[in-house]
Amino acid sequence: VAEQTKMCRPTTKNATRLLLTTESFGNDTIPDKKSTFMTMASIVAILFAIEHTVRAVLFAFKDIHPILEDEKNQMILARHVGVDFTCCVAVSWIGLANRHHMSDLLDSFFSMGKKTMDENFENRLFKFVPGGNHVLLMFFAYQVKNTYDTIIWNDGPEYLFHHILAGTAAWGGMYPGCAQYYAIFFMGISEVSTAILVLLANFDPDLGVEGLEDVLPMTRIVVAVAFVIAFIFCRTLLWPCTTYYFCKDVFAALAADSKEAKTHKKWLWTFMVTLTGLSMLQVIWLGQIIILAREEILKLMEEN
Repeated sequence: VAEQTKMCRPTTKNATRLLLTTESFGNDTIPDKKSTFMTMASIVAILFAIEHTVRAVLFAFKDIHPILEDEKNQMILARHVGVDFTCCVAVSWIGLANRHHMSDLLDSFFSMGKKTMDENFENRLFKFVPGGNHVLLMFFAYQVKNTYDTIIWNDGPEYLFHHILAGTAAWGGMYPGCAQYYAIFFMGISEVSTAILVLLANFDPDLGVEGLEDVLPMTRIVVAVAFVIAFIFCRTLLWPCTTYYFCKDVFAALAADSKEAKTHKKWLWTFMVTLTGLSMLQVIWLGQIIILAREEILKLMEEN
């Protein structure tokens, strides 16, 4: 007997509650917005609390090294480790824990196309997936905090552009509820590389802690190599594969002109636009990685 598809529905009879575990989302309906906003506010508040706790700890141990005596350095480390790393680990962990939902896509990827996905795009685009919804909510809360930090720290327009695009896509995935299957990768598993990147950001001369690379040179190299490997796998290989199947499903849904496709048509096109923008950023960042890697290799050759 074929599994009955539980399409995303905008309302639920469940009581308002905190959505901190995958099980708390239920199995068949999208949580009410009150629960979502309450959870999002709680997550953002927790992130502020973690950030200030890390700052307090660094201040308490500032005598360990001169770098920690600088208040700005304490704030940078608290942001990158306390907020960014914590969130990226959380969303990627939730994504990996729910990877079984997209086992057909992963099988196709690892078999290099020998195993193909079925044509049932409705399950992938319109089915309610508790794990996907969990990823979306955590990711959306992270983008709220991320946007705030980007403005406060003046990171640059490309980062603000990324956070707004990503946050918009996450909201559309939750309400009216769409492509939660794909959210497991795009906003969950793919963040494994970002988790390593935010650690590497601490060594950046402009956005990180000045002089940290001189204090921990080998740590920087190890983190950089780990990031390059994770980025290539998650963003250069698996990202295009997932994008291909997502676009294929979207075009199939629009061509079918089904009731679900009509209901979600605007969001499907919005996802296509945001995915295009985010994919362009992947290409730009890949180019930056290649340039930086070349500079680092040349520097190591000169030193040796």
